[in-house]
Amino acid sequence: MDEFLKFIAGIFDVDASALSPETAYGTVQQWDSLMHIRLVGEIEEEYGVEIPIDEVAGIRTLADFYRYIGV
Repeated sequence: MDEFLKFIAGIFDVDASALSPETAYGTVQQWDSLMHIRLVGEIEEEYGVEIPIDEVAGIRTLADFYRYIGV
């Protein structure tokens, strides 16, 4: 999880210590609807996974995203 949070922190341009698995949509200034879609794309590319488009709207926390990377 630590490496995942560092990866996400780089996308958000924040310190990784500011993030946790419970960090939720809208709690980070940068995490708006456009960033949500960017996170999907970045995670899919970095981890070689596919997040079903019909599930994207239900992703609310970083832990939700983490479940898709299968680590």
